[in-house]
Amino acid sequence: MSGKSGTRIDGRLGFFEAASIIAGCGIGGGVLALPWLVSLNGVLPSIVVLSAAYLLSLLLHLMIAEVSAGEESGKQIVELFRKYLFTGRGGAAFTWSFFGVMGIVFIANLAAYVAGGGEVLASSGVSAPWGSLLFYAAAASVTIFGLKALGSAEKWVVIGMGILFAGLVIVSVISLASAGPATPAKPPSPGFSRLLALYGMGMFCFAAYFSVPQAVRGLADRPRLIPTAVATGLGINFAVMLVVTSLSLLLCPEPTAIATIGWSKALGPAAEVAGTLFVILAMLTSYWSLSFAFADIIRERLGISRFASWLIATLPTLAIALAGAGGFMEFMRRAGGGTAVFVAVLAVPMYKKYRRSREGTAILGPFLSSPHWGWIVVIAYLLMAAGSIVSIG
Repeated sequence: MSGKSGTRIDGRLGFFEAASIIAGCGIGGGVLALPWLVSLNGVLPSIVVLSAAYLLSLLLHLMIAEVSAGEESGKQIVELFRKYLFTGRGGAAFTWSFFGVMGIVFIANLAAYVAGGGEVLASSGVSAPWGSLLFYAAAASVTIFGLKALGSAEKWVVIGMGILFAGLVIVSVISLASAGPATPAKPPSPGFSRLLALYGMGMFCFAAYFSVPQAVRGLADRPRLIPTAVATGLGINFAVMLVVTSLSLLLCPEPTAIATIGWSKALGPAAEVAGTLFVILAMLTSYWSLSFAFADIIRERLGISRFASWLIATLPTLAIALAGAGGFMEFMRRAGGGTAVFVAVLAVPMYKKYRRSREGTAILGPFLSSPHWGWIVVIAYLLMAAGSIVSIG
């Protein structure tokens, strides 16, 4: 694979920049809603479910990375589907239909972060609609400048989040040492529907499908780094997920829907400010990665300028959030289910057709690229879709 392909499109990324783009998609979303779901199921069952979610998600992401790396074109997933799935008679109609469906999923997903950012800022005293407007201004302003700007912003914000996170962990440990863990309001009562809901949200936490081509493009001259960068990005999400959940359950008898709000309130005013800033930065990283991918998809499909595609990708998300069409949790679950349908139905067949048409080095070896693993991934994402709509009362 030549280096020209990666640099010609948008620039060369460092390893941590590429991993941060992957991580940025998940940290700001379902990670912050997981403690409440874990509190319903208990720690040990939740660890098993979330570990399975990580491994199954990683397999799917590596499939997409292999197709994207083999193409050397920097194209987004919609155009890869056009090449490998939507062929022959009716292919154009299928491509445009899929483009429309994914547009709805993207907008719902991105609107979740604008709505969630507004909710977090409202809890800090910023009145509506100014919280959503401020979040949108910060979220939409980065992606217009290209892949290198996105990678740099993600890297530095992830580092900043790490510093805030470390501070919160230290204060939490001190608080636990002096006061002891909080007593749960009620014991967990895991059941199939609650475990399925936890699994669905866990899979959503690892959802970085549309950021994979960006990371691959930035590492095009160093293809051996691609699988490690993907695994590291998802691994960052997993680590944050485990620590946020563990400390939230230890500190808060009844975890809040956005975990670090309740966590930081249990530690005092300074920690509350740090926790609020952590949440805002986490949501920004997700919005940056997803809106950049969506703008790329629009630009490739419609053949318009980067600025025009950026406007189409971001402005509707502000309008929906300001209209009050659902809260943070509702948006997260809807977007997760929509994305699962796309993955289950299309991504695995695309990979299989790609493998049959290509020779040479593959990211996945013969064992993991065998047909039965494809069926397992399809089932895994169908279960994610079910988990996004199941009742969790």
